[in-house]
Amino acid sequence: MALPRKGDSSECPTVVGFGSFVMDMYSTGSDLDLSINFGNPSVQFPREKKIQTLRKFAKKFYSLQRKGHVTSIQTIMSARVPIVKVIDYGTRIECDLSVENWDGILKSQLVHVISAIDDRFQKLSFLMKSWAKANGINSSKDRTLNSLSIISLVAFHLQTRQPPILPPFSVLFKDGTDPANVRKNVDSFLNYEKANEESLALLFVTLLIKLASVEKLWQKGLCASVYEGSWTSKTWDSRCGSISVEDFTERSENVSRAVGVEEVKKIYDCIHRSIIGLLFFLDGKMPAPELKELLFGSVYVSTQESTDKNEATTSNSPTVHHPDQTKKMRLTQNSEKKTC
Repeated sequence: MALPRKGDSSECPTVVGFGSFVMDMYSTGSDLDLSINFGNPSVQFPREKKIQTLRKFAKKFYSLQRKGHVTSIQTIMSARVPIVKVIDYGTRIECDLSVENWDGILKSQLVHVISAIDDRFQKLSFLMKSWAKANGINSSKDRTLNSLSIISLVAFHLQTRQPPILPPFSVLFKDGTDPANVRKNVDSFLNYEKANEESLALLFVTLLIKLASVEKLWQKGLCASVYEGSWTSKTWDSRCGSISVEDFTERSENVSRAVGVEEVKKIYDCIHRSIIGLLFFLDGKMPAPELKELLFGSVYVSTQESTDKNEATTSNSPTVHHPDQTKKMRLTQNSEKKTC
């Protein structure tokens, strides 16, 4: 599809994945983020040209929709990063297509590289995203938290534990943000987290408490800086953000800029409700299944507990796939069907 739309570009277009799939922080309902690139990061690709290219893709998708191959096409051109959303009819995977999204690609690669320091970064990010999605507060389109905001807040929380689990990103970026250079710096921090043995559950609870404790301070200019690994004071265009999380590659940007004044109330209602539920559970006033539903909805991630390795699965038991396998399974199965 990209080849006839390359225009006067001499480069062969490439399709590059980024986002949660590349960061390995996706769930069964995650979108597949793809960038169509016609050049390289050093070549400027004007916004208007990106929009024109996406409109051409949308036109092609509409013709595919009439043939029953895709569905639910949306064009979102007013966003900071224009995209076309489309759902593959066979796999039901939703794809967000952008053009020359080098920033998104770089951030995804950096997060994936930094995750090697401690797997709690990846796991807590996945847990927080699942919590936010279940509570309807993980959508920049709806003026709540986007996934990068959540992942950045998780990184910040791990940086500010005592002792810290992750170092400030400034240390990892001392030789620039090229992923290969960052990987070399990450290698020197692979045993960094061993002094902190906090469980994933404790980190989840303390992150909610940390966010609750600063609810009234965002409006006074409080900002979480992952680059520095500390709280700082910052305004954006002479205004304070509803929630301020500094972009770790473009420090003049607030990755939580989409959060609205009314929507931040919804976010904090979820935070307080979750903390109260956790307290009730710890006091024995709420059973575990009810807490799981409160935090992660009626469909939550299950883990297989091997109480008896020879125990057979009953015929009426639901099949549970590990969240890290499901999307790849669907892609593989669909590919096999096409091959057959």
